[in-house]
Amino acid sequence: MNPADTVSIDRRVFVAMADGTRIALTVYLPDGGGPFPTVVESLPYRKDDDCTARDYSTFAYLAARGIAGVRIDVRGTGASTGIIENEYLLTEQQDNIEVFEWIAAQDWSNGNIGMWGISWGGFSSLQTAMLRPPQLKAIVAMHATHDRFTCDVHYLGGSLHAAEQVDWPPSMITTNALPPDPDIVGDGWLDEWLERLENTPQWPIEWLRHQHRDEFWRHGSPSVDYSSIECPTLLIGGWLDGYVDGMLALAQNLECPTRTVIGPWGHYRPATGKPGPTFDHLDLIARWFQHHLGDADNGVMDMPALTAYIRTGTPFDPAEGSVTGYWRGESYWPPEDVSEIRLDLEKLAHDTTTWSRPQWVGSHAPAWDRSGISSGDGTNDDLHSMTFETEALAESVEILGNPSVELGVTSNRPYGMVAARLLVVGPDGSSHLITRGNRNLAFPDNFDLPRHPVPGQPISLTFPLMATSALIPAGSRIRLALSGADFPVVWPPPGEFELTIDPEASTLSLPTVIRDPLATQLAIGESPPPPHPPVEELADTATWDVENSGNKTVFRRHLSSAEFQPTRKNLTYTTDQTWTVRVDDDDPGTTAVEATSRLSLSRPGWEVEVDGSISISGAETLRVKIVLNASHNGEEIWSKTWDEPIPRVWV
Repeated sequence: MNPADTVSIDRRVFVAMADGTRIALTVYLPDGGGPFPTVVESLPYRKDDDCTARDYSTFAYLAARGIAGVRIDVRGTGASTGIIENEYLLTEQQDNIEVFEWIAAQDWSNGNIGMWGISWGGFSSLQTAMLRPPQLKAIVAMHATHDRFTCDVHYLGGSLHAAEQVDWPPSMITTNALPPDPDIVGDGWLDEWLERLENTPQWPIEWLRHQHRDEFWRHGSPSVDYSSIECPTLLIGGWLDGYVDGMLALAQNLECPTRTVIGPWGHYRPATGKPGPTFDHLDLIARWFQHHLGDADNGVMDMPALTAYIRTGTPFDPAEGSVTGYWRGESYWPPEDVSEIRLDLEKLAHDTTTWSRPQWVGSHAPAWDRSGISSGDGTNDDLHSMTFETEALAESVEILGNPSVELGVTSNRPYGMVAARLLVVGPDGSSHLITRGNRNLAFPDNFDLPRHPVPGQPISLTFPLMATSALIPAGSRIRLALSGADFPVVWPPPGEFELTIDPEASTLSLPTVIRDPLATQLAIGESPPPPHPPVEELADTATWDVENSGNKTVFRRHLSSAEFQPTRKNLTYTTDQTWTVRVDDDDPGTTAVEATSRLSLSRPGWEVEVDGSISISGAETLRVKIVLNASHNGEEIWSKTWDEPIPRVWV
């Protein structure tokens, strides 16, 4: 059945909030008149151009399964009025609830509402569920988090993200600056655009002011009160996605009915996930909502508490193709049969126990969210790290969960950080990344009460590496590589420091499970292609490289795309983004990031473009500069620059 034959789409629906703000919706209705259960997605990513294709793939599919859809433009974005002050505000969640009330009053609604989303939409689903609106009966959160400080794009292990500062943030600088489409909102769009440009704050500046887990980050973090989420929750994550720890923390701690799927992908939708194998998340989402919003007896709650793809061969993150492995079901998370292997570092083969440079260590795997970036051979990074290595394994070891390290650490400065990479070393000597983690030395105990390390005074650090699945075959060796840098993922301390590890006070712990338990293997096929959206892809390129030149190392990435949308009055939507991270090999204080982002919308007789840039540099004080320009039909109509110093407190 062609989904286009079973859905009607209305892009011009507006709901007035209590404060007068007009929230724009696109409503997807199945054939038949209803009443229908309804699934809502709330995003700042524009429903009428940026997300036309991906919204259609989901909501047309759900409509073909008898489920209505409502897509929200968050206030201050897309066709909605108002100003978007920051991410994940209580205002957004309250707007969602007012939209729920409107939906429940419609003739086509059966009054039962679900929420779903990937990344921001997953955050929004969890955060709205925490408020327990009566209409919300179930949610699906994909690639989202339990804790906004420890597991998001801003800070990692207590250190500032580096590459992520110029990935998503600059795209939001320009996305937030695009106007409402006059084809959707009519007259007044230009005045609304100018008001949006003038009054929308630049979020990255505020994020950099909050350098430990304070109330700013606690808001919207389910870890503050897991019991607040009462409706049934489906969680979907990927081993190569930066939010996998969030998905598994929620799986472990939520008290509501919960099911979890973790696949081999990065930050992708599983039906088209990379690397493969893919997973039919659309069918699973439809069955989840049919059961919880419509009482369908479809067996969805009979699936294991956790369905995970076990990766059994290197590379674990190929740039193309699929990972070898199998699907495994678990009745609990963590698994019932999980056991721990503890390896004392003093008993592992090692050479040096001190590190001070180079700053490019980590660059073989240059992304926290390794979507589309294969890590390759890590041997060169390992040669410039403190490595601790087992002998060749007599038997295979299957890891499932969060490895962790307990380290005796000393810094010769009142700052420092330690990065840990877990690798498998093949018989040919090449190493492949399994997982990684890091810890700012100012956070030895938790992220709420930081304190500077005392130079020369040993401290004890225990921290997890990101959750993973990996079979280490017999004949291979396990390697732990430690350093004071993880370029370009983590922003380093402001100056040189020497890191010393005490092997006698240090251990590596590996969560392991029984190899190939046939009773838990699941037969899951590849996903069929999702519904094809009514758009034409004109261009889609993505490149990245790491360049070592003299005493400098530079990470570069470029993305561009162009999409023609004939059903939107021949609209063309184009994006172009570049970003770089650079550092001198012997001076972490030279770390600097910069990015440009250009977005344009055009149709015959109408064209708008926004052009933005962000740069961040500095050692003990970060200098943040943001430039934003907007033009209409080739003529600049607005321009502004922000330039602010922000002292680094917990570096």
